Amino acid sequence: MTGKLKVSAISLAAILAVLLPAVPARAARIYPSAGSTSATFLKLGAGARALGMGGAFTSVCDPYAAYWNPAGLACLGEEKTLGLFHNEYFQGLGQEHLLYTAPASGGGLFGLPLPAAGTWGFSFNYFYVPKDLERRSGLYESDPVAPISPVEGKFGASDAAVSAAYGGGLGRGYSGGLALKVIRQSIDDYSGATLAADLGAARDFNWRGRKLRAGLALLNLGPGIKLDKERFGLPLSLRAGLSGRLPGVGTLLSLDAEKPVDDYLTIAGGVEHPLTSRLCVRAGYRARHYGNELGAWSGFSAGAGVAFDKLDFDYALTPFGDLGTAHRFSLSLRFGGRPLLPRRPAEQPLPGGAPFVYGVTAKALALSRTGVRYELSAESAGAGLVSFVFKTQLREEPPGAVTVLEGPVPAAPPLPEGLVGLLAWQPAPFPGRVQGEAALVFRLKAEGIDAGKVVFLYRNSGEWKKARHSLLRQENGYLYFSAAAPCAAYYAAGLDVEIKPEP
Repeated sequence: MTGKLKVSAISLAAILAVLLPAVPARAARIYPSAGSTSATFLKLGAGARALGMGGAFTSVCDPYAAYWNPAGLACLGEEKTLGLFHNEYFQGLGQEHLLYTAPASGGGLFGLPLPAAGTWGFSFNYFYVPKDLERRSGLYESDPVAPISPVEGKFGASDAAVSAAYGGGLGRGYSGGLALKVIRQSIDDYSGATLAADLGAARDFNWRGRKLRAGLALLNLGPGIKLDKERFGLPLSLRAGLSGRLPGVGTLLSLDAEKPVDDYLTIAGGVEHPLTSRLCVRAGYRARHYGNELGAWSGFSAGAGVAFDKLDFDYALTPFGDLGTAHRFSLSLRFGGRPLLPRRPAEQPLPGGAPFVYGVTAKALALSRTGVRYELSAESAGAGLVSFVFKTQLREEPPGAVTVLEGPVPAAPPLPEGLVGLLAWQPAPFPGRVQGEAALVFRLKAEGIDAGKVVFLYRNSGEWKKARHSLLRQENGYLYFSAAAPCAAYYAAGLDVEIKPEP
């Protein structure tokens, strides 16, 4: 645990070292057209997880991607999510955000076909000001004796946006998203409404052996809101982001750049580190070009998240200088979808198989909305299948042990022509949603065995297929081999009798 915390601290320090020099010591410069847009509540953000990471969320997969970048909905999977976000803002201001996401299932609407893959996201974003704003007419401002107008009553203000978003895959690692929303703004006796759209794109790619995700989003594209006789533009914003996890520890790093239409460029960095399989901590910083208006510390944010089997709780805190501190809370309930445990037909026990119990070591790699990503290592010193390692996504605690049956290769179905079976193994069903191949180590008695003729096979759906393998060493009368193969119902080692020896 100490090593993980050290890595997390180093990651956060690296991001802050990049961003803090951008915050000048002098007073922040005000943008020439600052305050010229309407519906500025759309800038506040949504989701405590995202805000705990400084809002560096353009490239992150999450249900609240419906707000940050609709393309981020494409990688949510088949679960439904119901989310509630509360923002206890400074000076008595407040925000409520209701979210619902569901996998697309085809069909039609008003005669138009709907996508059969991807994810839908629907949200209601509400911002309110207490009804304690003083109304003054200003008729006495020219009076040299008493220039202050008396209070003529109090009023409030509120803003709301209803949004429907969709994100889906485009192939080759690309995904796209679109959100349409209705925005309404009211203050005292004045109100206005408009339509707007968000456009998003994302791409998953490998760079120097590491998986990264890039995102791009254009938010709040629309004609603006007309209040009384004047129309005010929407807070149009262009965002770009990059994120990825540190191998081995599961720490998520993200970096964003944002250029609003009414403000200077902002750079944000965020860190999310899993302390345990259910608890993670977060931190972030937002640095505005020409300085943060409320001081350098107003760009800092921190938070934490707790994940249960179906329920997530997230918290974020952001200071706003003399104005106070904002506290954000999120509750997310996941339901529906397919279970993570594989639904495959029950396999017949390996004939003549002897059971071997393998001790399992679990290493948490990453915490996400769909569970915890583990690396599970199973070992048994006395078995022919010495060990196997694989990565899987689990909602429950990982098993402490698994059982593997070991015995002769069954006669049916037959091995491919020219192969003779030596040993076969039938592991218990691999838990969770397995990702990638398993790394296996098996051994055979060296006596009478030509290592160059050894083959390793796996079987799914009644068909044997060859897998990659290589000789590791010869030790104590055994030949040890490594192999890489998909997680399968059966594995086997055999000899290729048709291979001719070299002259």
